[in-house]
Amino acid sequence: MGRAVPPKLENDCVVRVFQEYLVSFTYPLPTARYGFWGGFSAYFQSAAGLSLAAAIVIATISPSWAQKAGGGKRTARVEIAEVKTQILSNFTEVQGRVTVGLLESVTAVTNATTQLGEFRLGDRVVPGDVIAVQDSAKLELRLSQLRARLREAKVRLADSDDELRAEAGLLDVNKARAELLAGKAKRAKELVANNALAVDAAETAFNASLSANLQLLSRGSSIARKKAQREINALMIAQTEFEIAQLVKDIKATKLRTQTAGQITFLAEYRRGFAREGEIIAKITDLNNFEIEAEIPVTYLGYIEAAKSISGRGLDGSKLEMQLRVSLPVQNLRSATRTMRFSVSGGIPSILQADNAVVVMQVPTTSPMPLLVVPKDAVLPLTAGHMVYLADGDRARRQIIQIGAAVDDGFIVKKGLTVGQKVIVRGNEQLSDGREIQIGGGKKAGGKAGSGQKSNESLKPAKMKGSN
Repeated sequence: MGRAVPPKLENDCVVRVFQEYLVSFTYPLPTARYGFWGGFSAYFQSAAGLSLAAAIVIATISPSWAQKAGGGKRTARVEIAEVKTQILSNFTEVQGRVTVGLLESVTAVTNATTQLGEFRLGDRVVPGDVIAVQDSAKLELRLSQLRARLREAKVRLADSDDELRAEAGLLDVNKARAELLAGKAKRAKELVANNALAVDAAETAFNASLSANLQLLSRGSSIARKKAQREINALMIAQTEFEIAQLVKDIKATKLRTQTAGQITFLAEYRRGFAREGEIIAKITDLNNFEIEAEIPVTYLGYIEAAKSISGRGLDGSKLEMQLRVSLPVQNLRSATRTMRFSVSGGIPSILQADNAVVVMQVPTTSPMPLLVVPKDAVLPLTAGHMVYLADGDRARRQIIQIGAAVDDGFIVKKGLTVGQKVIVRGNEQLSDGREIQIGGGKKAGGKAGSGQKSNESLKPAKMKGSN
């Protein structure tokens, strides 16, 4: 016939077929005056066209009728896993918050005009990066003055050395003169005793000897004072050298540098301004020094202290492992909780690297015990709870359950399941209660699972982190 069947079925199809194949038979039928035989050919052609149209319609719509007649349900291919027990602690969720550890404060080293560098709030820095530069003109002037004073002190020290050498020579002369006069006084005394010399002459010799001794003592005292002055000059030189060295460091420190790696979480609000000594220019947060702080009920303290680690997650689902670092001696009387801090092992996720970021912690509430665990893929949410589909022979059976805390790849089951039951973990999204099922390898649910079924070992939830 050379024409394709139109896409629409049922009434539209019939109408179009009639329009295509019966248009040539729309002329009036012969009247009775031509006799029966004259109109038989037209009636025959009309009947043939009607039969052809009916056949096309039936052939087109018969597949959908057959599908509706068969109910539209086919055997669902699924994969199953076994409900098992694990030695775990029961858990409850406690909300904690991220706290920043010790901060590094970049402070001004002198009272001077301060020019910020190229860094902005939130930038990452490493040790040695220059945050700001202070005007060092006054410090350099002070350095010049100290260096001049140092040169003066060195000149005084050299002069003291020269004086001491001169005094030492005079001292030797005084000693020789005193010895000479002392010998004369002794001989004069002997001569007076023998009446060979007048007493007045002997007294004069003795007086000269005493004067020589006084000069000797005076010279010794002068040398002692000059030595002390020399020590003072030497100390002044050492002190000045120390001040110069410190001032050189201060001038170098006017380039305010970071000492640790981290992120700038505070920065002075000016581009160029005046800063006093000790004023904070920037604060650097070490991104590897975060801790988790939480208010823990006192009844759970023993279980937490016994746990090797505590699991937690962020609001985005990012996971982290924590260890108890310290229990602070602060207790809330109203809530009967104690403040505890936890260190994060393996680094904290980047999305949680913020002060007061929320962390949901799984805190153990019991000692380790056998607990029933169902794979996560088997659990389907309901308006008022959760459910799973059990593999009951070759049929899927709906089962309402009550779950507890989440563990690795599973949930703790509080009610609704028993150990050894087979739950459907794949293909359960479109199941209905009582529907026929088939294991992924081609076997019925009552038989052995094929290659498409997960092994019990691969579906076994890992041991809950935080339990012993």
